[in-house]
Amino acid sequence: MVGASEYFYVPDLLPVSSGFTLGLNPHYAQASAESRAWLTSHNALSSRTLAIFTRANMEQLVARCYPSAPYDEFRTVCDFVCLLVVIDEMSDEQNGADAHKTGESFLGVLRDPKWDNGTPLAALTREFRARLGDWVDTDAGKRFVHHCENYMNGTIREAGLRERGEILPTAEYQDLRRENSAVRPCVALMEYSLGLNLPDAVHDNEHFGILYWNVIDMVCWANDVYSFAIEHENGLAGNNVVTVLMHDEGINLQTASNRVGEHYKYLVDTYWTAREALSKHTFGDPKLDEQVQSYVREMANWPIGNIVWSFETRRYFGDQKEQVKATRRVNLKRAVTQSSAVALRA
Repeated sequence: MVGASEYFYVPDLLPVSSGFTLGLNPHYAQASAESRAWLTSHNALSSRTLAIFTRANMEQLVARCYPSAPYDEFRTVCDFVCLLVVIDEMSDEQNGADAHKTGESFLGVLRDPKWDNGTPLAALTREFRARLGDWVDTDAGKRFVHHCENYMNGTIREAGLRERGEILPTAEYQDLRRENSAVRPCVALMEYSLGLNLPDAVHDNEHFGILYWNVIDMVCWANDVYSFAIEHENGLAGNNVVTVLMHDEGINLQTASNRVGEHYKYLVDTYWTAREALSKHTFGDPKLDEQVQSYVREMANWPIGNIVWSFETRRYFGDQKEQVKATRRVNLKRAVTQSSAVALRA
């Protein structure tokens, strides 16, 4: 096969991320065990999803990204990420119409705890929502629910694109990926985990917006390049920035991977510029200023925590994770050609 790629090298994102501090929540062991037991007690996982869940160890990602969360709040975030695994794995096998039904089970209860369609997902969501308490009715809680709505809309659209074999242009894909990645609702839960309810004026601030979106994009772009091999193997790589870049720019796999690394560095550099500018800004209340900085510090755990977790667990690279970390070489079970970027579902 002319021009076929049987392996590629992922970009080295750790040195670029050296300015971020790696943390680990001290409640990880106990809370993760309880959260996993809660999930399995509802029989919401197929054997395939349970294997993926075990392989991913998503609670370890939560421990890396929410190191300051008290026990109860940390456990709640673990529960939410468990829910996301269920939704993600269900929707990956669904068309647009079926993904919409899955969304109804999740969002219906999130909006109204009395709503019920008798599904395990609805029951799980109801119990998760109860753990949020009164926070879900605050402005921050309403933003969280809105982000969940956008997440499900993005997931439903992704299912439709996959069903039709469509690949979006880069800019349009980035907008979709920001939503269907579920990173935004996860970041929104940091206000819950820190006991905050930041006003809209904070979220509307120019410097806050830049660093917020850069955090979201750093996680999305890193996840896409790390997950490309396994998604390509499973016929799911149409929803991946590596595929999008290959298709949109007419470049090969390695060049696309390199582009991810270049863009990631840009995101890191502009993040730190915006963070410095925000540190000099006041919202007119010293207490609010400190709350904003507390949220910003916690949000900064996502980029570095996500990278480290990607190599700590078997989520993306399986038993080869240490080898990939050392060499950055990822072997493909199915070769990729530049032209195949338009037909990766085949």
